[in-house]
Amino acid sequence: MKHALTTVAGNRFEAVEKKDEIAVPTLLQEVLAMGKSERKTFWQDHFKKCIKCYGCVDICPVQLPGTHGTLEMEKWVPRGELPPVYPLFHLIRAYQIWDTCVLCGDCEQTCPAGIPLKTLQDLVRYFSPEEVFDLVPGLPENAQNAIIDFVKSTQHIRENENRPLKEQELMKGA
Repeated sequence: MKHALTTVAGNRFEAVEKKDEIAVPTLLQEVLAMGKSERKTFWQDHFKKCIKCYGCVDICPVQLPGTHGTLEMEKWVPRGELPPVYPLFHLIRAYQIWDTCVLCGDCEQTCPAGIPLKTLQDLVRYFSPEEVFDLVPGLPENAQNAIIDFVKSTQHIRENENRPLKEQELMKGA
């Protein structure tokens, strides 16, 4: 005898498996479909709400202060400046844990400003820094270079992971 809830849930999964397209795109898929200026406006609108409470940093289960070398927050983000320089604070934070993030989403759930930090972390995790700088435009060149150097210095970790998803797979919901 089947439980009614199990049957309903099972039927729902069967219906999803049969579809070749996504009825409601995820926020990540929406961001990937935007043009560069639309993406810049999207991220600026979100990041300008940041009150730099460090809730995203404090709640992160893999964030280890003092272990980021050239990407230490104090080097890049001036204290007392609100909102923080666009998009420096958020990209530095994302790249500090690019290779250890477990994508739990605690950073996003904790954020009182509702910034889509998990979506940003997905971009950082699955795209090269150069692609991310295009997806989140506006980062100064010296910060871009520091992030690229940091990623290269930790590249061996990424090489041991499964291959990154490509944009086409993310758009399909793979």
